[in-house]
Amino acid sequence: MKTLLILLIALHSALIANSSYYQHRVSQFELLSSAKGKSIVMLGDSITDRGLWNELTQRNDVINRGISGDTTIGVLARVDSLNKRLRIAFVMIGVNDLLKNRSVEYVFKNYKKIILELERKKIKPIIESVLHVGTLAPAIYNTKIYKLNELLKKYAQKKGLQFVDLNKVFAPNKVLLDKYSLDGLHLNGSGYVEWTKIITPYM
Repeated sequence: MKTLLILLIALHSALIANSSYYQHRVSQFELLSSAKGKSIVMLGDSITDRGLWNELTQRNDVINRGISGDTTIGVLARVDSLNKRLRIAFVMIGVNDLLKNRSVEYVFKNYKKIILELERKKIKPIIESVLHVGTLAPAIYNTKIYKLNELLKKYAQKKGLQFVDLNKVFAPNKVLLDKYSLDGLHLNGSGYVEWTKIITPYM
């Protein structure tokens, strides 16, 4: 059952990443890259994509640049499509890479490139921990997620960047709590409310 769930999630991610959805989203991002009054971006995959960030934060200067099924390579390829007036980027990406059995080292290498590209664009990166997955997923994935987060945390400390550990709330025992998710991967409404509370002080 657990293995089947992960295979279905990975297949879903691959189909979306290779479909027109990614291209359609990026084409919108490119056209909106000069919009005024936008200073904060939520950057990531489906977990970010599903957030109603303007309503959650009660701010009009926050934009959603999540794409369901996206990976570190996908984000890296579209950093240039980000709004030119942004000052802060909240970044959460990598779980789809790991679900596709890419190595932690591979994900971390790409993640560092994303951070460097954001800095090149004068956008302050705020690294959010990759969320742990729920009990239906094989334990190996949470082991990999923990390892990736440790690398990101140390990298942030070395570079003087902010690392926000969302798992202190969502997965205190390194497993996503059931009360924040219906499928063990994505967040429900309560999850997004808690996420917003955690990151609001950094906006």
